[in-house]
Amino acid sequence: MDKGVIRHLISTTTIRAEMEDHIKREGGTLQQFSELSGVNVGTLSGILNGNRPIALGQLDRITMAMGLSEGYFYDLYVDECFIPTAPHWRRLRPFLLRCAEIDRLDCIEQVLGRLLEDLKQVGGIFETAELMLEQGWKEAAAVLYEVVIESERSNHSERLAMSYYRLFQIYQSDRLKGFKAALQFLPYCYRLPEALTLDGLLMLTEVYAVRFNWAEVENYADELSQFTWKLYERKIWKDQDFKPVRPLVFYYGTAYLYKSGTYELRGMFEESRKWIAKYADLSWFEGMDEAGLEEVRQLQMFAEANYLCVDIKCGQSSKIPEYVTFLEAHPDEVVEGLITLIESANRHQFFIDDVLTKFSNEIEQYRITGKDNFFTRRAIGEDGTKVPPYFFRYSVFFQNFALYNFRKDLYEEGLKYILYSMNMSMKLSSKDIMVNSMALFEMYRRYASETQCNEYYELCRRVWDYEKENVMGGFGYAYV
Repeated sequence: MDKGVIRHLISTTTIRAEMEDHIKREGGTLQQFSELSGVNVGTLSGILNGNRPIALGQLDRITMAMGLSEGYFYDLYVDECFIPTAPHWRRLRPFLLRCAEIDRLDCIEQVLGRLLEDLKQVGGIFETAELMLEQGWKEAAAVLYEVVIESERSNHSERLAMSYYRLFQIYQSDRLKGFKAALQFLPYCYRLPEALTLDGLLMLTEVYAVRFNWAEVENYADELSQFTWKLYERKIWKDQDFKPVRPLVFYYGTAYLYKSGTYELRGMFEESRKWIAKYADLSWFEGMDEAGLEEVRQLQMFAEANYLCVDIKCGQSSKIPEYVTFLEAHPDEVVEGLITLIESANRHQFFIDDVLTKFSNEIEQYRITGKDNFFTRRAIGEDGTKVPPYFFRYSVFFQNFALYNFRKDLYEEGLKYILYSMNMSMKLSSKDIMVNSMALFEMYRRYASETQCNEYYELCRRVWDYEKENVMGGFGYAYV
């Protein structure tokens, strides 16, 4: 039953009255109910007589003993325990955390409405949001961070900056909400503790990378490298309070990794080589522990791969065997490597059938990963965990694989891969890839089978329905 309906049905009663009715209806005694619930009989007597408040743990055990769903009485608990008097955080925080755990956001919002009558409570709300985020209850934490943002009076408050940062963290994996959160976070990036500013700049770099906005990627990569270097010159690693999420060398090298990538993806290969050199060997970096040294080795591996990528994209097909050997040794890089190889094959008019055969199992796995029916689940889910990390790249790969097959006059096969790419791009809300896939399908539609045409129509129809419902709110559309 809907939680709002439940609240309406029981709002005229009390928890004590519900307990009394249950005991009478079951024909039991207070002692029997005590044994069933695990709550001391004296405590139960005090609760029923109104002489004793109900602790949250006791309420959960009573609810279970009555055969009701967890959190069933939470609406009443809010009314009886938190609304009449100013709540104390010793009781309130465990309740909010429990609501987050069982997804009772409605109860959290009820309590917050009461709390905001006193703006001194904002600190407690923020601290509770931090605890929720530590537990992975992101949606509930986001509700609290939003309240902090709305209630914080000082625009220069670190707590305000932290709340915008946390929302950006929570929504980063969501293509639409993540970009909105990024724009809201921008003015506050340098108001964070320096260790978190590093991550803020990195997240801004990443959010523009998935939108193919290479100018902004380069801009924030430059900011990240410059900010990291300032900290390095201060020998910040000697400060015991400086505890970044990753070693300082990671941020420095990754900034140049992104910058070199922007030139590679814009076809400026010589410029890209110049910036690859900046992170190819960072063994000179001071203040590194074993974690830092591991980051140096990882960046060195990326540099090795990216030098080969640039050479192959320049048309040096003789480097392909060496690159394939590298990919076999680093399975996590296979999808990026296949994109590099197939893009280069299409650009320079050569074929790599032997390579594609070698990695046929991986390609089949990409197809299986993306074959779910459209919108049967959110590809970028509310918890940020449902999409595979390379899902976006799979879509790019299949689009290029389609072009490769068209070059070989394998039109129906190519259209099959276009439909894979289109399906994945829709789940990702990636309109750039989606539009390109639709354009390619239309260019080769005359070669499509009836089944492929029907699948294409169904995908288009579902996009139309989704846009109508979620983007335009249903206005301005005619049904077809």
